Amino acid sequence: MLEVLKTWMTGPWAGKTMLALRVSFFVFFSLSALLLLLPGRDTIRRGAIGRPQRLLAIIAAMGFVAIAAFQARWQVFGASNPDLMRFVRRHNVRPDVDVRRGSILDRNGSVLAIDGEGGVRRQPLMAAAAHVVGYIDPMAGLAGLEKAADDILTGSGTTPLEDLKRLGRGILSLPPVEGTDIRVTIDARLQRFAFNALDGRRGAVVALDADTGEIFALVSSPSFNPLRPLDASSSHSSSAPLLNRALQGRYPPGSTFKVAMALMAADLGIAPVLNCPAEGYRAEGESRPIRDSEYYSYAREGRTWRGFGKIGLSEALIHSSNVYFAQLSRRIPAEHFNTYIDRLGVNEAHTLYGSGKSAVVAPAGSVPVLDATNAKSIIQLAIGQGRMLVTPLDVALWTAVAANGGEFVAPTLDLASPGQARRRVVSHQAASNVSYMMRAAVKSGTGRAADIPSLGVCGKTGTAQNPGGEDHSWFTCFASQAKPRLVVTVLVENGGYGSKGAAPVARKILEEAARLQIIKAEGGAAK
Repeated sequence: MLEVLKTWMTGPWAGKTMLALRVSFFVFFSLSALLLLLPGRDTIRRGAIGRPQRLLAIIAAMGFVAIAAFQARWQVFGASNPDLMRFVRRHNVRPDVDVRRGSILDRNGSVLAIDGEGGVRRQPLMAAAAHVVGYIDPMAGLAGLEKAADDILTGSGTTPLEDLKRLGRGILSLPPVEGTDIRVTIDARLQRFAFNALDGRRGAVVALDADTGEIFALVSSPSFNPLRPLDASSSHSSSAPLLNRALQGRYPPGSTFKVAMALMAADLGIAPVLNCPAEGYRAEGESRPIRDSEYYSYAREGRTWRGFGKIGLSEALIHSSNVYFAQLSRRIPAEHFNTYIDRLGVNEAHTLYGSGKSAVVAPAGSVPVLDATNAKSIIQLAIGQGRMLVTPLDVALWTAVAANGGEFVAPTLDLASPGQARRRVVSHQAASNVSYMMRAAVKSGTGRAADIPSLGVCGKTGTAQNPGGEDHSWFTCFASQAKPRLVVTVLVENGGYGSKGAAPVARKILEEAARLQIIKAEGGAAK
């Protein structure tokens, strides 16, 4: 009997079951009032009402009490019943009708989330897209796109007049309200591939169109089962599976920040030839010099590093010279540095879908504002260390500036949104110069592991010091040199050198993007 009731309350007949309960409640209440109030109490005491009527009145009263108790039981204790909470979640917004939640579709119309049998939400990509799609859970509530688009998906975003008309048309038939489907910028094929490419390692992948800001893949690993999110939250593992590392993880960017520094220098016309000796560069008042990574690599092998000697901006980016960028930073005035950081949007949050408290938002990074009291910290910032923390999305966005000709384009997951907000960061020429440097870095510098000649990959490695363990591994790039240009940024926590940990992952993703015709080889056609 309990199973039958459970099926009625949560299955396809849920709407009709609730109507039947309401009608029964109304009948019992009305009958009780009729039999007990209309004749008057004295009439009842004198026996003017026969035994059948009294019995019927008692039954009606008992029914009223039973229904009230049944309702109170669900009101008070229902939060501990997943089936009821799932029912409430599906019907609470529109209690007068059966709500069929809309689907979440990718840019090509493939399903990312859809209602299944028994009101259970189904996600074909499961863990591969759990962070971006989110979940709808009786206990944990809503998250991700499921939360940001809840009004659209449930059809509850209608006006009061539309609600009144719908109620008037279907007061007995209770026609279902169809939630509206939404389409987002994610490409399910690339999303799944990028998740698998991380192979279970802690990290993140962001893939976006450099010209439109549309996000094709937003991956965080490790992930979780979106149908049972509480299982992940109850885990005490340090892997933090519910953390969306792509949007919420904040890390030192390491040498990927040299792309931003190169953009600043190129735009300001500062590209000096500087001496980069093996002993490194020691700023005034500093106890330890800044050295190139080759110095330490050679020392571990028992060899002596002779330094890069005199090099310019291009060679410094190609070989990722810490010594060069530390010296370069002293030639960039603090006020100009602050201005470029503002233009790059590093210290601002980015709304990717929706609005208000339910929106999918990427929190702001953290780059200190320089003034007379901390101007020297620009030396550490220039090599992506010091008091700087950014998200993988931040790194992808300043990479996009180099890729698209010098503009910041706001990122988005909303395929239906109009043209994204844009602002000029650096000149077109400065961006073009840096993109050629990034191409050279992949052809003959630290990014060779990601080279795909037919795509003309432009990229930059990064190795970020991590006090808690092995260094974090970064690689950020874009391809092809012909449009459309897809930015791919990969972070592998504790992955070591960017050339070994992150760059091979980025290469696989770019190859898959070319196979899917998201990007094209030079002379080819893109989808």
